[in-house]
Amino acid sequence: MAPVATARKYETFADALDRVGNVSTSRVLLNPPPGTATEADLLDSAATGGRVCELVDGILVEKVMGFREEYLAAWILILIGRFLEQNNCGAAVGSQGAIRFKVGLVRMPDVSFIRWDSVEDTDAIENPDGAFLEVAPDLVVEVLSPGNTAREMAIKLDEYAKAGVRLVWYVDPTRQDVTVYPKGRERGKKVIGTDGTLDGGDVLPGFTLPVAKIFEKRGPAKKGKKKDKS
Repeated sequence: MAPVATARKYETFADALDRVGNVSTSRVLLNPPPGTATEADLLDSAATGGRVCELVDGILVEKVMGFREEYLAAWILILIGRFLEQNNCGAAVGSQGAIRFKVGLVRMPDVSFIRWDSVEDTDAIENPDGAFLEVAPDLVVEVLSPGNTAREMAIKLDEYAKAGVRLVWYVDPTRQDVTVYPKGRERGKKVIGTDGTLDGGDVLPGFTLPVAKIFEKRGPAKKGKKKDKS
């Protein structure tokens, strides 16, 4: 039986907005009212209206991700997946992989990686009992979207640190760089641009990824127009 979070009372809507990082009000669902939403509501399309949401202490908040951000996240997932084909050390999932970080807190990082040796039984990863993964990922990747606020991402980072995530990458498509947070903490963070290379450390030993490869143009070159011979 899934754990049930007790309702959290927010004195004002501003308090609820503060909890989710002062995001756009259009992202916060009002039915059920903030503070009362449950994991059952998160899984109920009637409650979410078909919107992809996360559950944050009784608040259903829409996850924003444009095509560009989803494209980059999918590409990073593919690159990690290629490495895992040759180095079977864990499992990776994309932006629809819901993870229960604690009771009442369900997040969907853009990319998550979980080592096999992080669990006693790998079925906890490959075949979980419920709709959510119950294990904190070892690596979390978030591709920043225009709809994200700095406060929202700081809150997520703190949640990841408290959950025991060992490595967090924040990918910025605008600046074309990646901020690396060891153990999800500001201390020791480093920003790597397109002239640098990411590495998996002890989370993904042997994995390296030039940041330029994340943002490279992969479409075929445009064909030039044929000259008119007349």
